[in-house]
Amino acid sequence: MCIAQEAFVKKYTSMISVSDNVKGEWESTDMTVVFNPKGVTDVVFYYPNGSIKTFHQITSPEKDKTTNGDTYQIVECLDERGTRVAIQLFDDDTCLRVIIDKGWFIEFHKD
Repeated sequence: MCIAQEAFVKKYTSMISVSDNVKGEWESTDMTVVFNPKGVTDVVFYYPNGSIKTFHQITSPEKDKTTNGDTYQIVECLDERGTRVAIQLFDDDTCLRVIIDKGWFIEFHKD
């Protein structure tokens, strides 16, 4: 994910929120996420309504895999307000997850 300082961009077309382990409805989106903009280990989310949210990486990336065998990289980050989250980027290049707390996350997909 943020191992190299080179910037890269991912685009996502759908999203789902999970709150207290309860899945919401799938929604269409047009999300752009920029990793390492300007050589800084930030992750910047550009929402379709024009808002921008920046997460600053505070840990080194770790590689792991799910119980289903899906491989990913994960880093811990702080948002602009100092809220700690984890950002999980799956190696199959179709999914990005922002983990807010156990049972609470937002998942973005490239359909």
